[in-house]
Amino acid sequence: MLTPLEDPPRPAPAGRPLTVAGRSPGVPTGPVVVALDDDGNPAALLRHGWAVAEASAVPLRVAYVWSDCRPPDCAHHRTCHHDLAEADRLLTALVDANLSVEAAARVERDVLHHPDPVEALIALSAAASMLVIGVSSDRPGPADELGATTRRLLGRTWCPLVVVPHHQLSATRLTW
Repeated sequence: MLTPLEDPPRPAPAGRPLTVAGRSPGVPTGPVVVALDDDGNPAALLRHGWAVAEASAVPLRVAYVWSDCRPPDCAHHRTCHHDLAEADRLLTALVDANLSVEAAARVERDVLHHPDPVEALIALSAAASMLVIGVSSDRPGPADELGATTRRLLGRTWCPLVVVPHHQLSATRLTW
């Protein structure tokens, strides 16, 4: 069920994900793409993406868009990656820490190098059935504050966009 886009957009009540229609309905057989970052919220994103992919009988693909650092300070993410291997290690660590070994083995992985993560995610959305992203990759603030990437994606993806609110980390790992 789609939640209508409000002005300004806000996550759905009770911390539930907000779904925003894409410019087309999405590719029914395309993967559910979960955009991960080093934001401390991968469990909620992966949990939602996994559930939708399983229910839709489509693959789950996790994507990390690695953009160049802008010295002297790097405000666009918390960990600077200097090469593809470092970015790939981040994505692998996030998947392995938040999915069972069996589930992690079935996940498709995409590490993209692009100067603009939004444009890269829009391109990925063209072949996806759904794009799942966090409310913000910054440390959690008020529940109704969308991050810059999320705001820029609204209304621009080809497939439906699901915005998952930040959830506090649990002391125990979820079982799948």
